[in-house]
Amino acid sequence: MNERDYRKGTVPCHTWRMIRALEEDQFLKRPAVPGRRPSIVMPESLLVHKPVEQPAAPAPQPAPALQTEAAPARELTPSPFDLRLAQYRCELERLYREQYQGDLAAWDSLLTLLRQCFEAREASLHEMDERRAADPCWYCRRDLLAMTADADIFAGSLSGVAGHLPYLKECGVNFLCLSGEGTAAELTQTAAACREQGIYLRLDLKAEAPQGAPSFHAWVEELLHMANLGADALYLGNLAAFSHATLRMARLICQLVCPGVLLMGDAPDFGTLEFFGSDGKPECHMLCRDRGGLLWHTLATGDVSLLRHGVEQALSLPRERLFLNRLHGNNGVEWSLDYGWLKEHCGTDEGAHRQYLNDWATGKFPGSNCRGELCREGKVCGTTASLCGVEAADYEQNDLKLDQTVACDLLLHAFLFTLSGVPALISGDEIGQLNDYSCHEDPAKSGDARYLHQGPFQWDLAAMRNDQQTRQGKQFHGLHRLAQLRAGEPAFDARADVWTFDTGDARVLGLGRWYEGRKLVALFNFSNEFVTVSAPEAGAFEELIYGGHYDCLDHVELYPYAFVWLLQH
Repeated sequence: MNERDYRKGTVPCHTWRMIRALEEDQFLKRPAVPGRRPSIVMPESLLVHKPVEQPAAPAPQPAPALQTEAAPARELTPSPFDLRLAQYRCELERLYREQYQGDLAAWDSLLTLLRQCFEAREASLHEMDERRAADPCWYCRRDLLAMTADADIFAGSLSGVAGHLPYLKECGVNFLCLSGEGTAAELTQTAAACREQGIYLRLDLKAEAPQGAPSFHAWVEELLHMANLGADALYLGNLAAFSHATLRMARLICQLVCPGVLLMGDAPDFGTLEFFGSDGKPECHMLCRDRGGLLWHTLATGDVSLLRHGVEQALSLPRERLFLNRLHGNNGVEWSLDYGWLKEHCGTDEGAHRQYLNDWATGKFPGSNCRGELCREGKVCGTTASLCGVEAADYEQNDLKLDQTVACDLLLHAFLFTLSGVPALISGDEIGQLNDYSCHEDPAKSGDARYLHQGPFQWDLAAMRNDQQTRQGKQFHGLHRLAQLRAGEPAFDARADVWTFDTGDARVLGLGRWYEGRKLVALFNFSNEFVTVSAPEAGAFEELIYGGHYDCLDHVELYPYAFVWLLQH
């Protein structure tokens, strides 16, 4: 082989290094051998000789103390995250590996993400977490009143919400369920403004339910991002799309990173209790429940038997299970009734009954004052006031009908206030806002009846709230009075005993509550007629809303769509 062939790339690498070393007189004479490192000799010309320094005289040492002890080693205090991780890691890791085939690299990435989110959380939010962790029932107070609102509809934009928080405080609202788009800076600003006003803020999680390890990481990242912006509660959407393992992992993750944040979602019609989890392994803190279908069914039939059945089913749930009760969701009222019970006890045909309810709710049935419309999904859309007949009475300028329909509106809200849990107003209900028919003239909204109850908030009507001669003033102060009484009366505590009873009239529902020696009896007339009913409770009672004294409850007269809260000390 020619001695220069190595330059053509035909010589092995280690041989080439040796040849180069020989030719150029490099210091590396042979390739390195594993476990043996040759010494390197530097040329004399490259060495820099430093002058020899004389050692300094030793400094005088202080006289030793009679007794000396070594300083104790400083121990590192584990962070709250590490303490919580030691408590929850085993279960979280087991669930994660079961769901995602034991991917250790993904598990390590998840732990890194959780720690980063914890460290990125503001100090004030950490302090809030510690306070709430010390009081696990902080969200079970009877003075909580929620309101659902879209930021664009209510305030024009997300950044405009902060300026209208004093109005919410005037309404008695201290739990804002806010939806809408906005930047992280706008959300942070809104959350900070809500904290200053003493209002809890619930934000919607936009990401869909995760279906695999990558999407789970992305979903968790958004969840914790929203929590770190300052949300007090996170709305997950329809819980039927989630596995129980995912919900349990979400709860554990929140307990690790942000234990002061609530998880909420819409409860499906089946298996509702399962989405709370168990006492030892909880999932959601609170479930959202629509009561509108039952209530408008009761108004349409003038019979409270199905409503009483539904209330009794809810009473069978543990008291620790907390619901946010509202009249309808963003998509309208759904007739999700117990048709099996109706058929057995009333001989009701489901198809014919649904048709009747739709005709009644849309004003097609003779005598109906409802002004709703059906959307593509088959739900009934419209504001609470329009569905209660306020729109029809206002259009007809019929003062008697207007008083009755306003009373009907207050009746439905009073029922929500009487239930255990958190009552939720729909933005605009406090001033009796009516349907917005301008949506039919907008090509982007035409054909979607859901926009009927999603029109811009009418601040001109809100300006009339202090004039109790107007229907807006009557509705606003009526709801405000209910909120005040509920907040101040221990009988509305979530831990109270609750029961229903027969009033002697199929049109009137009787509901009782007892807590710490205080008994409350509530009567609701779901008809447009005067009725006289009784309650099987002995002793004298005081009426809370309108005032008045009852020596006994064997003869209680109720106006059309009237209700009473009777208290016995």
